[in-house]
Amino acid sequence: MADWNTRQTLLEKIRDKHDENSWEDFVFYYKQYIYVVVRSMNLTHHDAEEIVQMVLLKVWEKLPDFQYDREKGRFRGWLCRVTGNIVKNFLRSRKSQINRVEKLKQQEEINYLNSVSLPEIENIASREWETYIANIAWKNIENSFNDHVKECFLLMSDEVPVPDIAVKLGISESSVYVYKKRVLDRLFAEINRLERDLG
Repeated sequence: MADWNTRQTLLEKIRDKHDENSWEDFVFYYKQYIYVVVRSMNLTHHDAEEIVQMVLLKVWEKLPDFQYDREKGRFRGWLCRVTGNIVKNFLRSRKSQINRVEKLKQQEEINYLNSVSLPEIENIASREWETYIANIAWKNIENSFNDHVKECFLLMSDEVPVPDIAVKLGISESSVYVYKKRVLDRLFAEINRLERDLG
């Protein structure tokens, strides 16, 4: 993936619809996030995949006109609104097709569509973003630590007691805390960097 200096730089790059490399970078970082948000609304995998493609197409169409202004909100807020609008249109379209199917299938489809929790999209998007960005950050930094430090950090993340970790890894309890701090410092720095670039 290309090395982005800032998110604004990427948005400037992908305004050029012929810049395929920048678009691939954009899709790499945002496609899975959009999918997780849509799936969190109780949509099926198949429908979520379809909606993600629709969102990406809409973003690709609209980005040349998008004006980034941090004062007015983050890019992901705009992306969230685009996603919400597409989900609403998708549900309207599906509901209009219900009359064409047999009664039993009709009721199943109505129940499914009614289970979609659209009003919570902003809460879902915000919650999923925190998890998503932390996972990317961890993937970006984990190879900079040796196996001992990584295992120590993962055990602490799983809430294994410090004395147990120290015994398991054959290190002092103070080392456990030092390893944790070393990883957290790098992790938070990477999360902050990603927030600036992707947020």
